[in-house]
Amino acid sequence: MTDTTPADSPPETASEPDTATSRSGRIGWLGITIAILFGLFYVYDLFEAISNVVGVTSQITLYNEARAVVKLGPVPIPWVWLVIDVLLAPVVFALAFILGRRKRAVLKVLLFVIGLTLVAATTLSVEALA
Repeated sequence: MTDTTPADSPPETASEPDTATSRSGRIGWLGITIAILFGLFYVYDLFEAISNVVGVTSQITLYNEARAVVKLGPVPIPWVWLVIDVLLAPVVFALAFILGRRKRAVLKVLLFVIGLTLVAATTLSVEALA
């Protein structure tokens, strides 16, 4: 009987781990460090959004009190835009983290920068609408 395997190919061993499957579930210290550093910027945007909720509602309340003296109708508080503004930073951060967890460090940074740009632009738009 002749062997059907070519002589050039090395025999398969069960002791060699598959590198693709062993790295698929790990994030690593560099990925965690990148996420924490960009997380600080996202937390700042979240803090801005929360302070906008407090500031915009108090300003509109004072404005409505002044309009009531002159017998004008009240201006509604834009709750939908304010809630969107509060939810935007954590949702975009989570998406960037999930999408970038198996990527190289440069692509992780790029995802976080794109997400931060999206959050900043949308926050400015929400502030203009509110």
